[in-house]
Amino acid sequence: MTTALTKAYWSAFTLWEARAEETLPYRPIEEILAVQRRRLQQMVDHAYTSVPHYRDAMDRAGLSPGDIRRADDLALLPLISGADLAADPKRFRSIRHPPAHAVPLQSSGTSGRPKVVHYDHAALFMALAHGHRQRVVLGHFVGRRFGYREMLAARSDSVSHQLRRFYESHAWVPRPVELGRRELRLDASFDDAIASVNEFRPHVIFGYGSHLGALFRWAWEHGRPLWRPSVLWYGADRMADRDRTLIEGELGVPVVSTYQCDEVLRLGFQCERREGFHLSLDAVAVRVVDRDGNAVGPGGTGEIVISTLTNRATVLLNYKLGDIVTMGASPCACGRTLPTIRCIQGRAEDVVLLRGGEMRHPLVLLQDLRAVRGIVEVQLVQDTLERFSLRAVCAAGSHWETIRAQLGKIVRRLLGEGLDVAIERVDSIPREPGGKVRSVISRCRTSA
Repeated sequence: MTTALTKAYWSAFTLWEARAEETLPYRPIEEILAVQRRRLQQMVDHAYTSVPHYRDAMDRAGLSPGDIRRADDLALLPLISGADLAADPKRFRSIRHPPAHAVPLQSSGTSGRPKVVHYDHAALFMALAHGHRQRVVLGHFVGRRFGYREMLAARSDSVSHQLRRFYESHAWVPRPVELGRRELRLDASFDDAIASVNEFRPHVIFGYGSHLGALFRWAWEHGRPLWRPSVLWYGADRMADRDRTLIEGELGVPVVSTYQCDEVLRLGFQCERREGFHLSLDAVAVRVVDRDGNAVGPGGTGEIVISTLTNRATVLLNYKLGDIVTMGASPCACGRTLPTIRCIQGRAEDVVLLRGGEMRHPLVLLQDLRAVRGIVEVQLVQDTLERFSLRAVCAAGSHWETIRAQLGKIVRRLLGEGLDVAIERVDSIPREPGGKVRSVISRCRTSA
């Protein structure tokens, strides 16, 4: 049970961390990199003394913590991936932060296998403070930074909800700065979702890009009146270009995105110009490398490799995130000195089109499919309104016929009876050029 004293401590901690959030992105880049180097050196020392993977890796390579003092030096460590983390998460956990004293965040797993990342409390409250950078941008469109209405479209077990529950139970938020919040159910019909939005009239709607884009396009194409917020804010997956063009051009609603992931939480944010993502280099070290592992310069394209600088529970250094990104070629005209990623060629999850014109977001489908015992990874492909194919990667020794029957039953329950569902067991599911697995692919198209 969290005591009043504990809540007071973490509230004060967050306010202290947030005191420079508004100005730090504008400081000379040398000052920001100095913060990064200090945190990096502390994290490498911590990793070597308390995280099994890094002690073993550095000993094998003949390295000591003193050999890694800046972001470029992280290339001396072996690269790790999400598959490594999912296969053996204990290897990356600090013995100083056992699970009983850390917060596990369970990813949705839309880009491959679900993963659990443990966070120490300080790291989570630092992430809360860092979020003020994006709040400044949202406030530009809303007209104020606090006290407005925000609607969240995500599953109740999403990382956003997990974080919200933790913050509400471990700290106090002063009433004048608290937001009015309401949930927009991800599995609700579009008619019900529109009714909820129109009733709440939020200033900000936050959710998955694919879901929000599909919702606003459906309302537009079917002539449904839909409340227009001051700004639409999305993360986790991409919004289709045509949906963003419709929302901003026809509906006049600005669209802002954020670059975040379960492994590091706050990676990048869009400013008021919305021309790229400013990288929070004080909280994460970033390298972008080509196929040979060589760093690419401004304007170059490669795979992003990150290293956490704040979380001491699950430590990830030289971690391949799986996204192919293009770096910004010049400083942003907004005046922030943080370098930018111009574009992210990450996953773009399709929504599934149902009979009658309704749609379903991938996360509505994937949780139940992945809950089947023996399932490692799945991919659902929609060829027509009536025909689907499902590819499944299973654990060794699994009883395939039982798994196949369960998968077929779940698909028909969630999407409708009478469907033609071909279910196939495969050894692996191919990655997209951007490096991610598309867990749901729909070849059906709504009207353009």
